[in-house]
Amino acid sequence: MAALRMAIGGLLTLFALGLTAAPVLASTARTAPTPKPLPPVAAPHATTVRLPQVYQVNPLKVNPTVQPNIMIVGQFLTPATKVQVGTRLATTIQVPDANHALIKLPDNLARGTYAIEVTNEAGSVMASDSLVVDSSGDQPSTLTYMLGGGFIAFLVLIMRMARTPGLA
Repeated sequence: MAALRMAIGGLLTLFALGLTAAPVLASTARTAPTPKPLPPVAAPHATTVRLPQVYQVNPLKVNPTVQPNIMIVGQFLTPATKVQVGTRLATTIQVPDANHALIKLPDNLARGTYAIEVTNEAGSVMASDSLVVDSSGDQPSTLTYMLGGGFIAFLVLIMRMARTPGLA
């Protein structure tokens, strides 16, 4: 009886091994299907340049000695895009895509408000926002005033403590 069980167990093991090896054997017998040829790709059509659009000028208030560049956000901006600040031509530094342009402001730009005109191959448009040039770089900042006032208050406190009898 034990021999019969052992023989049946062996046959079942061989049968199970045969079932697990069947997919491997079946996959080696097949040949890979030949890929279908792709349809020919049409040549890209030439895109026409459209009139630029300006959505935002960032920042709107600049100090050219500290921040000489502005960013124009819009559409249809090309590497040939020209920007005019007031009556002076600015330098286009970089146009990473059709929606952004980094512009260097003209040198020696006086304090005031300037209209911005953006021009590409299709034409030119005026930005709805004006650029405000503030040359307040030669004046101390608010932080400088606060630090100076704090230092003076500290000196007054020290002098007051030095004059108080009984603390010495």
